[in-house]
Amino acid sequence: MSDEKLPPGEQDLWRANIYHLLTRLLTKPPSHQLLAHLSEIPPLRQENGGNPVALAWSELGEASRRAAEPSVFAEFRAMFGGEPGALTPHASWYLAGELNARPLALLRAELAGLGLDRGGAPAEDHAGVVCDTMGLLIEIEDPRQIGFFTRHLKPWLPAFFSDVRGFPAADFYRSVGLLGEAFIEIESGYLRKIY
Repeated sequence: MSDEKLPPGEQDLWRANIYHLLTRLLTKPPSHQLLAHLSEIPPLRQENGGNPVALAWSELGEASRRAAEPSVFAEFRAMFGGEPGALTPHASWYLAGELNARPLALLRAELAGLGLDRGGAPAEDHAGVVCDTMGLLIEIEDPRQIGFFTRHLKPWLPAFFSDVRGFPAADFYRSVGLLGEAFIEIESGYLRKIY
């Protein structure tokens, strides 16, 4: 998986698909079918050895081959279930230290301006939801995606994915954190280059 070799249209499809996969994995544990699908990711090819996204992609495939649905469900619940020590996957938490803070208000205003108002749902600043929104902006080829990324993903998602990767109970989700970290880093460079 070397995104640099893809033509522009395929590059954007690849980007949108990665965002939507992250959305799916951050909002609920993967099903048996999704784990089976991800387990088909081939091992890393030697020529992609220096590409952090390719390495993370390969590790996601390996983690999926090892994973069992019940154990991944328990891991997801420990990580995001709201128990003491669980992660809080919201921009407001990472940027302001509390839920429903100014970052959420700013995000809601921007979503309304983009015509993507979610009706005041409490989870607009959830990591999975901001990834989904970014994927949608890519799919509709909205040039405002660079601003959205710069304001609502880049300031906090790297730290969040680092926390996912380092979470004590993480096994399968360690690879999700690794993919998220590597992808956000490469996405930042890509968006600077094209916009």
